Amino acid sequence: MKKHCLPIVLFILVSFMTTLFLPATSAYAFSLQDLVGQASAPTVDKNSSVNIVDVFVGLLLGKLLGKKLDLPAATSGGSVSLPGGLKSTGNKEVVGFYAEWYGTDKDSYNDFNRHVDQIQTIAPFWATLAEDGTVSDRGGDDHQSVVTLAHQNHRSVYLLVNNATKGNTDVPIDTLLNSPKLRTIAIDNLEATVKKYHLDGINIDFEMVPAKDRDNLSLFMKELSARLKPQGLIVSMDVFPKENENNDVSVAYDYASLANYVDKIMLMTYDNHGTWSEAGPIADIGWDERCVNYALQFIPKNKLYLGIAGYGYDWSSKGTESLEYPAIMNLAKQFSKPIEWDEPSKSPHLSYTGNDGISHQVWFENSQSIGYKVDLMNKYDLGGIALWKLGEEDPAIWSVIQGKLGNK
Repeated sequence: MKKHCLPIVLFILVSFMTTLFLPATSAYAFSLQDLVGQASAPTVDKNSSVNIVDVFVGLLLGKLLGKKLDLPAATSGGSVSLPGGLKSTGNKEVVGFYAEWYGTDKDSYNDFNRHVDQIQTIAPFWATLAEDGTVSDRGGDDHQSVVTLAHQNHRSVYLLVNNATKGNTDVPIDTLLNSPKLRTIAIDNLEATVKKYHLDGINIDFEMVPAKDRDNLSLFMKELSARLKPQGLIVSMDVFPKENENNDVSVAYDYASLANYVDKIMLMTYDNHGTWSEAGPIADIGWDERCVNYALQFIPKNKLYLGIAGYGYDWSSKGTESLEYPAIMNLAKQFSKPIEWDEPSKSPHLSYTGNDGISHQVWFENSQSIGYKVDLMNKYDLGGIALWKLGEEDPAIWSVIQGKLGNK
């Protein structure tokens, strides 16, 4: 080697070694909180899968309220390319929404029991908050057995609370949020309910909140967190997905403000199509990604959870019906119809003609489509996934989740 080449070679080697040992930087998600160095730690109406979709009608309406922040290049409604076999970068939490539609309904319980090694947290739908701050009990007739099963397996249980409704236009939560006295009564009653069943936290699912209550909703969550978090209880919340700040049912969720107060935010990324729309994907993967991109501008990635559906919808001239996965498979078998795959949205669907001659289109989620959702969660290094609801999903999703998360 010539002498004058040696210094150049040494410089290249030093530069290479310096680069090699620099700390790795995430190639994907970041939030405003991350940039300024701050520390970070459905169906939407859960009364029934059918009612879930109604609340999203407003998502298609409204005018722009504020300036939309510039987003990283997000995937359009076209084909999405996600890395195959993408593995989690660390332990990711699997949250299972849990519902009992009648006293002896054991679907969620049996599902949780079968997969308790993969589900770190359940959120049982056991409470409804009325406009006067009172909490009504709902769900199954044996809450204690559910809590016992979870705690014996070192799993967490959050009380899922929704807000009472009185039709499509009357939203009683407006009265409560605007009254300091009623907010205090509500928080007293929620705290008492959590302690009554020896739960580990709470999951707030307030929906159809008027846009004018945006600040008061954040204030309620601030006051609730100030009461519960010092006691070691987790405060989580479900929020509607959005791609911008439109004047619709999602504007009441001030992502940035809520992220300051709650520990976990479940993004309800399902019902992309429903009773108000033509047939289509339950959760188009491109739509999912755009909603995640927007949320990450305000919510630290480790606080954000990707909502995943286990159900589907059947569209026909008779209306739209919500169906669980086993019922959809029975239809495919009954009418000898193959399951088709929509590549751009990464969604399964099927078409059939009923015995009455009426044509049907069914879109749903299965293990293949949910695999892409888990990949998306891993891609953006989110806190985990939240499944609505335990007991209605494709059973094969659990081997997919285990393979992509690899944690227990």
